[in-house]
Amino acid sequence: MYTAARSTAEVPLLRLGLVGFAPEEEALLCVELARRAGERQMVWQLAPLGEADAWCVSGPRLRRLPDGSWRIVPVRVTDHPIHINPEHLEWPVAFSTPAGPPDFQPAHLFDLDSPAGIQTLLGHLEGWLRPAMVQFHLAAHIVQRRIDLGAGVYHVTVQGKLYAVVSRRGGVGVWPLADPAQLAQAEWNRRPDSADAMPASFVHSSVAETMWQYATRTTRDCLPRHYRRKRLYLRRPPQLPPRLLSDRCLLVVRELERAPATFNELLARTGAAAADLARQLAGLYMVGSVTADETRVVPPYAMSEPGWSSSLVASQRDSDGVDLDATVHLKAVGGGFQPAK
Repeated sequence: MYTAARSTAEVPLLRLGLVGFAPEEEALLCVELARRAGERQMVWQLAPLGEADAWCVSGPRLRRLPDGSWRIVPVRVTDHPIHINPEHLEWPVAFSTPAGPPDFQPAHLFDLDSPAGIQTLLGHLEGWLRPAMVQFHLAAHIVQRRIDLGAGVYHVTVQGKLYAVVSRRGGVGVWPLADPAQLAQAEWNRRPDSADAMPASFVHSSVAETMWQYATRTTRDCLPRHYRRKRLYLRRPPQLPPRLLSDRCLLVVRELERAPATFNELLARTGAAAADLARQLAGLYMVGSVTADETRVVPPYAMSEPGWSSSLVASQRDSDGVDLDATVHLKAVGGGFQPAK
């Protein structure tokens, strides 16, 4: 047993997608996001809808359709409307007021002209994302302390309260009400393999998902140095829920599926910025999908493995261009939204 005093005060990145707002309205929200970062244990940033943890939608631009779906009218006439099926959303969506017809009662409403109201909304969204933030801090501890998950099961407690169960075989279970800020004082208790049962109320994820949450949210450079010099190979598709895989990640996977490449070759083939490519490769490295050791590759690249569902890879297999609607197709694996044509 030992206390998890973190060597660095890392905070996770949370991503907010905006739909239907004018530039000046987006600027107001950005001010409140920046203010939040100075007071809390996370950093909010704007992100494309396909990569966002939560959405904020302009209520006045919402139209409800007869089938119960939503259409968001764009600010610019040259843009496509966004068509949303609310039954398939797996992330929180908030609406600015006024929102839709009188009988429309979304879970999250906020007044765009009220800084206090926006701060209250962000607090609600952070509550919904609390398990992901806890996963981030658990993974940060595993990385920084080089925890060997093969050595057994770990019970993570704070003041005697079980916050998480970490097991390579059983995955990671997080108490839904766990406070991410308290994990700096957490005790990691090594337990036998038989102690990996998760309480029914815990939020469960695989070890791969937990490490992915860290790799894609940290501001640290987690890519091993030799991955920037040596040729890189795709070992297997990332065994992750489709929603976690961004278009940029899938593009890297597609290029490595086509042929091994060095870091600089991937920069040229994907058109990605160096920092972003390093982040995508770090995530793939942490979940065991890429390697710089050719002997660890079992050809052919198994893009047809069960659980692999990437319409991006499938639709672009014979194309050199990036499908700008790729996020939409990917999200549709779980059902969600698409641009209305």
